[in-house]
Amino acid sequence: MASACDKIFWRDIGNCEGEREVQKWPPLLAGLLVHHAQGYLGFHTPGHKQGRGAWPEWRNLLGEQVFSLDLTELPGLDNLQEPQGIIKEAADAAAAYFGAEKSFFLVNGTTSGILAMLLASCSPGDYVFIPRYCHQAVVHGLILSGARPVYLQVRFHPELGLPGAVENSVLEKALLEADVQPRALFLIHPNYYGLVGDIQAQVDLAHSRGIVVLVDEAHGAHFCASSRFPTPSLQAGADMVAQGAHKVLGAFTQAAFLHCGRGFADLGRLRQALRIVQTSSPSYLLLASLDVARYQCSQEQEKWEKLAEFGLELRQKISQIPGLMAPGEELREVPGVVSFDPARLIVNVSELGVSGFEAAFWLQKERQILVEMADFQNVLLILSPPDLDYREKILAACRDLAMALKGSGKLENPLLELENIPLSPQVLTPREAFFAPREEVAVSSAEGRVAAEAVTPYPPGVPVIFPGEEITREALEYLTAWERAGGTWPGQERGTIQVVAD
Repeated sequence: MASACDKIFWRDIGNCEGEREVQKWPPLLAGLLVHHAQGYLGFHTPGHKQGRGAWPEWRNLLGEQVFSLDLTELPGLDNLQEPQGIIKEAADAAAAYFGAEKSFFLVNGTTSGILAMLLASCSPGDYVFIPRYCHQAVVHGLILSGARPVYLQVRFHPELGLPGAVENSVLEKALLEADVQPRALFLIHPNYYGLVGDIQAQVDLAHSRGIVVLVDEAHGAHFCASSRFPTPSLQAGADMVAQGAHKVLGAFTQAAFLHCGRGFADLGRLRQALRIVQTSSPSYLLLASLDVARYQCSQEQEKWEKLAEFGLELRQKISQIPGLMAPGEELREVPGVVSFDPARLIVNVSELGVSGFEAAFWLQKERQILVEMADFQNVLLILSPPDLDYREKILAACRDLAMALKGSGKLENPLLELENIPLSPQVLTPREAFFAPREEVAVSSAEGRVAAEAVTPYPPGVPVIFPGEEITREALEYLTAWERAGGTWPGQERGTIQVVAD
């Protein structure tokens, strides 16, 4: 049976009942459909000419609608660089839903939002407090902005092998000992594992010192869907927040939001920063998917509440399987953590005597299940409303996994964790290291050299070595252990690290 979209899409919307129905839809999508219905013959980009010039097999695979809506900045379709029409209307709807003063659509991922936040708020030489456990995009933002990082150590939970959040005492101590006034505090909310710190207290503390608060909320765009999830950082008073709309919401990959809180004033500089880090030829499919993702999330609160209950139930059931543990309330014992996202299902497999990498490989090969990521001790599954129907499949796969890989007990040799890597001496800023003369050296001979690049196992995309830092033996041992356990990192295959030339 044809959907409402199918019925509307191929008719003349201009003077029919379909136009009234379309106008109830998310504004950006509605604008694209109305434009399509005009029957224009386009002599403009993109080169596939709304499907007329597409490879037939490709067009048949994706469907004609995809090509018809893959448009560019045309009359009536607005312009992402200076939105005044349907893009502005969609962004305003996002701001109202997420609780922002102003929202921007991103087509270069949350990464572009992180880069823009740092460019808009920091000048060369400004100091930024940053959790040592952060995404590589933060490092790239430091390179572009010229800001100087002050890294805040994040402790791990040794039994669970999970990174925590910045502890209030660590932040307070860093502020007390700082020789200069930091311009910004950068927080991760949540981290890749769905763990969140005391963001309200930390935002309040930063603001009391006149410090701007920037938040990487790439994995928390759904927090506003229900009170069963952690507090959104905008609600806690953050000044700017970058969210990935494709991590858990339904937007296309690479689509993201950037929100400004009530206190952020320099919108002109932020807009300029966005023009620097975003393409001037944005995909309208990505833009429309952001509008639709916001709309869908706002309409499905009941599903999100069921998902939160679902995630907690799965934890209880999986933890009853011998050899497995899916921590729930135990996550509050992780240093700095005050809450967690129930839609992030962590399964610790260390009691089986195998690594998370081995468990993930078994699930892929034997049960055709792909997890989001694996580490030394855990596999991580991201849950969203479509997964509510797969309770028994998830539980059966976990039972089979435990039966197939059951060993003689815990791994004999405790695996290295990032907390065992001391903060390395910072010789240069990331920007200075990036522009310094460089050379490649073998990993085995890199100890004591100054890194010219970030060395980042991915996922989770958290650098073990930051540019400008002295490379320590502990960091190299961690990379070796990560590789032996089944993980990868850029540069691993070539066996070299880029360092500042002597």
